[in-house]
Amino acid sequence: MRRTLPLLTLLSAVLASCSTAPQEAVGSVTGPNGGMSAARPDTRSVTLILEDGSRQTVTAFVRDGMLLLEDDIIAADDVNALGPQGTYVVDTRYRWTGRTIPYTFASTVPQAVRDRVNQAAANIRNTTNVVVTPRTSQANYVQITYNTGTECSSSLGMVGGRQTLTLADRCTVGSIMHEFGHAMGLFHEQTRPDRDSYVAIQWNNIPADWQSQYQIRSGSKGYGPYDFDSIMHYPAYFNGKLAIKPLNSAIDLNRMGQRNGYSTTDKSTINFMYPR
Repeated sequence: MRRTLPLLTLLSAVLASCSTAPQEAVGSVTGPNGGMSAARPDTRSVTLILEDGSRQTVTAFVRDGMLLLEDDIIAADDVNALGPQGTYVVDTRYRWTGRTIPYTFASTVPQAVRDRVNQAAANIRNTTNVVVTPRTSQANYVQITYNTGTECSSSLGMVGGRQTLTLADRCTVGSIMHEFGHAMGLFHEQTRPDRDSYVAIQWNNIPADWQSQYQIRSGSKGYGPYDFDSIMHYPAYFNGKLAIKPLNSAIDLNRMGQRNGYSTTDKSTINFMYPR
């Protein structure tokens, strides 16, 4: 249930890799999307270069050889390919042709995960204008891969050619719909520009390495009213501590971070992006 997905209409963001922080694992924390990460993970400082020329520096995580923004958005499938000064373009003008997202499975994906992907694809087809369907011969498509950890992640928008959507055993049908939301071009709800009118980020309860993941995304735009019910919203808690506090005390904290299905506004946002 979600209502407004922070739709990145900025239209041309370049992730420029700047530096690598030393790895220093100190215990572990549960990320906002449920993944387990080192308290001091291997990170890269990256700069979002927006269409209007403005810049925003954030921290991206190096995990399983990939560069991840906001816990589950794949900025690069192979962090080593970037090099110390490499770049990777995320352009949400790259909508999927014909409102269709073809997908295929890597050979290592278990049948139980395949079944969940197929169910998520059916849910998306039945509730939005987007058709998520098995690939035939399309040049642009999503390859579903599998990891034995806990992470679910996806590229942002249509990258071109083969792009990765990574799943683990813990990824539910709703989590998979969330990742396909990223593949459609959706950021997380709480990064939209007007969020400070609705929530207060509790910075003291968020580890320093994760704080940039809660920054407002410069150049992004929310569609419709702020949506606490969005499937793209982070949960209220980070590692057991309140991280996102609604300014309206009547808001049920359990509304944030649901992974049951698209909210009414989620559907409206997706259909706005992908009209028939």
